[in-house]
Amino acid sequence: MALVSICIPTHNMGRYLGGAIASVLGQTLSDFELIVCDDASTDETAAVVNRSHDLRLRYRRFEDRAGQAGTFNRCLESASGEYLTILHADDLLLPGFVSDRVHRLRARPDAAFAFGAVRVIDAEGRPIGVNAPWPEDRDFTSREILLELLRSCVVCPPSVMVRRRNVHSAGPFRQDLTWGHDWEWTIRLAATGDAVYAADPAAAYRVHDGSGTAEMLKAARNGPQERRILSDAIDCLAAADPSYGRFRRDAFASLGRRQLYYAHLALERRQPGVARNNLRWAARADPRLVARPTFWLLLLASLGLRSPYAGWTRLRGLNGEP
Repeated sequence: MALVSICIPTHNMGRYLGGAIASVLGQTLSDFELIVCDDASTDETAAVVNRSHDLRLRYRRFEDRAGQAGTFNRCLESASGEYLTILHADDLLLPGFVSDRVHRLRARPDAAFAFGAVRVIDAEGRPIGVNAPWPEDRDFTSREILLELLRSCVVCPPSVMVRRRNVHSAGPFRQDLTWGHDWEWTIRLAATGDAVYAADPAAAYRVHDGSGTAEMLKAARNGPQERRILSDAIDCLAAADPSYGRFRRDAFASLGRRQLYYAHLALERRQPGVARNNLRWAARADPRLVARPTFWLLLLASLGLRSPYAGWTRLRGLNGEP
């Protein structure tokens, strides 16, 4: 049995899959198995996998579509290692990822998972920037990382390595969600143990129009899903520890601010209807936002009066959340 299981769930990502496989097979710590779980792809996925003859690579093709969460669960079922990483087919592991995460988890026996900053790349693999929630390495208790996760999904999927026993405790990915199922699962995972954060990027997260995240944002279906995830998570946590219930207002205020930012992004993409939908969910998450000038300027911009909001953003130097 390998020490580490690295699973790549994929559906019609042949364009990027070869790079993801190569980034795993090039790791310095070699005691791993690589499992590609193919969710009924109709592109060149099988041919891409067959180019590699590495004995650590195992290809599992499924003819019945399970969707992203269902394929993630197939990855969990296929893995046998003490540690587990799920790598999206369009993302990459950077050199030294496996050895770094194994070292951190061995040093912290109570940690359920290790995660870290990621290098952000575009569709062609060109660097865009770095997503680093914190500038220095940090250790989190279970409660500390849970509170961070209730504010926002601070854990970027390709950066994560999970201890297998905690995978069983967290349970499977929820297949009734079409957005944020990895965030929701990470919240449940964080409830099973502590976490370790690495400030140096050891993985690359690809941003492109064909990703599932981009499709959900374009369709404005993220708002109700995020609201449901937060409600369910806080209800579950508060049932065991009532102090989590007091965090509900703070968590939903963060959700409202995210929806304002999504409305801003939608206007940048010339999608006024999507922006209005985001504003609706912002107001439902935190009604206090309706008293903010930003909310009404965004609404006016979504109705065709863009100049007031453009002037407002220039005045404030807006480059993040409104």
